[in-house]
Amino acid sequence: MSTWLSEREERLVDGAEKLDFQSPVPTQIVSNGEYLPPPQSPIQKKVEDRIKELADDNSKFLGMTRREYLMTNCGMAAAFIAMNEVYGGGVFQVDPAEARDPEMTKVRADSLAGQFIFDDQTHFLRDDFSHEEITGLGEFAAEHWNPVLKEEGISLTRYKFENYIRELWFNSDTKMSLLSGAPFDDPTWYLLYNNQIMDACDTVNDFVGGTRMLGHAV
Repeated sequence: MSTWLSEREERLVDGAEKLDFQSPVPTQIVSNGEYLPPPQSPIQKKVEDRIKELADDNSKFLGMTRREYLMTNCGMAAAFIAMNEVYGGGVFQVDPAEARDPEMTKVRADSLAGQFIFDDQTHFLRDDFSHEEITGLGEFAAEHWNPVLKEEGISLTRYKFENYIRELWFNSDTKMSLLSGAPFDDPTWYLLYNNQIMDACDTVNDFVGGTRMLGHAV
């Protein structure tokens, strides 16, 4: 992944994936490599501490470790509860019971299955893209987020049109997407050319008989 931080700035930060406490939601600002993130604020620390308290109590109730708990829907509910308590305003619609009742979180998830989800930045690789180095993104994801990727294997095929369709339209609740490319100084690194972006949009939209994909020229 690219970074615009100077060497001095890089020495001031560390990867968020190395944090001892892996919260369901970030409890401090995390940079994407384009800016130097500020330190965790006192109020953000309060949110983090409250999530830990809820996780400790509820993980014991459910008979699992805190780390396991934080990876569940109940753990996500606990994070929403903590933010509502600390920040106020009741922004997140969550029942306190959801933090320790997996069945309630399933009911919540099922009730939201039909909601409109617009993924506004999606990518896939053109068929003749041959730079294997880009699979490093998948390897990072497998290491830190989705270990199933290791079992399935990571190759350029995973990044191309057929798998894009499978993961975005068949294995998720996405209703609409925006397809984009990424420009490079070396044209052989272009993910897609603009005409290929529009061709893909036309293919999907013609198939479904409506507008489900938009294209972003670069």
